[in-house]
Amino acid sequence: MSDSEAIKVDLWGHNPVAARTRIGLLNRRKQMGRPLNKRLFGAEGVGPTAAGNEIKVNFHNGSGVKEGYIVKQKGSKRFVVEEIETGGTFTCTLKTGVLPAALSSGEMSISVQGDDSETYGVSKISGRKVTLAAPSLTGSNALDGTSLRYVLTGSASSGVVRMEEAGDDNTLSGSDDDDFSEDA
Repeated sequence: MSDSEAIKVDLWGHNPVAARTRIGLLNRRKQMGRPLNKRLFGAEGVGPTAAGNEIKVNFHNGSGVKEGYIVKQKGSKRFVVEEIETGGTFTCTLKTGVLPAALSSGEMSISVQGDDSETYGVSKISGRKVTLAAPSLTGSNALDGTSLRYVLTGSASSGVVRMEEAGDDNTLSGSDDDDFSEDA
């Protein structure tokens, strides 16, 4: 193969080195972006701690909707989750615009409470902010589509939503102290 045949044109112009060495510069993979801080995750097999600030999620494990926590981030909307006080992990995709009770196998949701006392689902999460989506048509849903800062402790205020924390709950004994599930 001659050099003229090996040169390919990509988005950045001609790159003869990449074509000749086949090092993969021409085939860009989609990257996750900036991951969440690992302090927001619980340890696999151990679970969330009362002293920590782990994100609580609702997920469908194939047989039903369970409450759990994030163990690992696989992509911008893909997470490995585990049920609280029960072993076994599941890889789930963040689903928006549905109530936790309507999740299908392999889907998960994160609930937050806005300063308007409404419950919202999270459509996108980053290190400091979440983008909100209304899970149902009930209520005013005034914050639907907005991107706001989140906290795991304290209360929601103007420009800040409160996210459920997994470590302060004992969901198996039914003493969930801050269940944000709307119409669940």
